[in-house]
Amino acid sequence: MSVKLEFNSIEYHLERYPKTDEKSLRAWSNAELLVLDYIADRKVENIHLFNDRFGVWNSILNDKNLTTVWTYASQQKAIAQNLQLNNFPDEVIYKTPLDDLVKVDLALIKIPKSLELFELFLQQIHKVSGDKTEVVCGFMTKYFSPSYLKIAEQYFDVTEQSKAWKKARLLILKQPKSINKYEELINSFTWKGKEYKQYYGVFSSGNIDIGTQFFLENMQIQQEEQKVLDLASGNGVIARWVNEQNSEAEVTLVDDFNLAIESSKLNLENQKTNFVCNDRLEKLDDNSFDLVVSNPPFHFEYENNIEITLSLFKDVFRVLKPNGRLVLVANSHLNYSTHLSKLFDKVNVVKQNKKFQIIECIKKA
Repeated sequence: MSVKLEFNSIEYHLERYPKTDEKSLRAWSNAELLVLDYIADRKVENIHLFNDRFGVWNSILNDKNLTTVWTYASQQKAIAQNLQLNNFPDEVIYKTPLDDLVKVDLALIKIPKSLELFELFLQQIHKVSGDKTEVVCGFMTKYFSPSYLKIAEQYFDVTEQSKAWKKARLLILKQPKSINKYEELINSFTWKGKEYKQYYGVFSSGNIDIGTQFFLENMQIQQEEQKVLDLASGNGVIARWVNEQNSEAEVTLVDDFNLAIESSKLNLENQKTNFVCNDRLEKLDDNSFDLVVSNPPFHFEYENNIEITLSLFKDVFRVLKPNGRLVLVANSHLNYSTHLSKLFDKVNVVKQNKKFQIIECIKKA
């Protein structure tokens, strides 16, 4: 795995967080380098960064006045790690995609896999844009979608594309359009007679994914399970179901994605509910939960990677009480049972269909 990047005759040490054993993966892409090359001669001091996933822009542009719009807790950790590795100050100005920004002169976006999140970024920028605002979007050509242009043209009159360089291209946006009223970028949908809401960019837009549906239709909560952790909680549908099954339960929701946590707050009003935006469980006490429920992700943008989930299973074992349960739903081909059997004394597939398994794990007393 390459960790040394030379840009403009300066060498940077950049590592991925979380770490990965996949040697082909780096902490930067050619799309991000193409963006940097495009703005290299600019005298703009104030720059807003979007989807700087591992901190390559924060590191190379460290002498500028930067505002970083963050989406993942692990992203903040990655940025801090790489600033420290290069001996740069690690005091970063952070905003979320739901925060109001001050005037944006130049914005850099690595276009995310979620087109909804891309639109959320563009709307956030547009609200504080001026005649001179420029948005430089980088992407790898294999991921190009005509929807990039369709979304951008809602907010900007000028949408230009660059020539390709090392399988990367730019989408350059100028001349913000006049918009009198902004559409609220929230999806609403109904499932089993109940309404749910979630911000643009949160997994399974406009419905409850079929894995979670299978889980909820076949999962039973025991009344003595009073302290419950919903890991990778998404829009909070599983936590809400737990509350409905056991009104005395105190549910803690943990998700790496800040918009998922904010969406779950829209769907849960129980006073016994705690919300934690984090990629790990290090702030949760040992032996503190009766039950952990989860529909864990195995996608990392365009990558399929179960390393992060497997490391979380170790955290789950630590925070479970003796005799506590982990119950999760997963795609059958991921073969989680084999990995879980190395940690838990009892691992059973309690329900399955052609695509999904519900796995129950018991921590021995």
